[in-house]
Amino acid sequence: MRPAAGASLTVDKNLKKFFENFNQPNFGDWGIKASKSDSFSPRVDVTEDNENLYVHAEVPGVDKNDIKINLVGDVLTISGEKKSEQKDENKNYYRIERNYGAFSRSFTLPSEVVIDKISAEYKEGVLNITLPKTEEAKIVEKQIEIK
Repeated sequence: MRPAAGASLTVDKNLKKFFENFNQPNFGDWGIKASKSDSFSPRVDVTEDNENLYVHAEVPGVDKNDIKINLVGDVLTISGEKKSEQKDENKNYYRIERNYGAFSRSFTLPSEVVIDKISAEYKEGVLNITLPKTEEAKIVEKQIEIK
């Protein structure tokens, strides 16, 4: 093998590794630890039907006792903390992608809700909040006569 051929193979291998990382979170970090500024932020869906608003938040790894839900006016806030596992300082970490820390997400609700009837359930890492709409907020269908 020629000396230049070995260098060419190394370059090819590194380029292949670089492009394989394009589809990965934090692409191109080449094994560098995530910075401490990276924080956990749950993904949320907000939906509605005629009776209720629904909020579904992905909070895997968060203890339900570490989650708080508050409603002030028409703003719903979900906050809490995803606590980190104890790191073993004797291990050399190749990659750290899991995020930990305090989080807070706030949403302006599109309809008025009945505060006393709001319910929440935490199951398999998903927080499901049901917010019943007030009678005034429900869609009432009325046929309009054309003259």
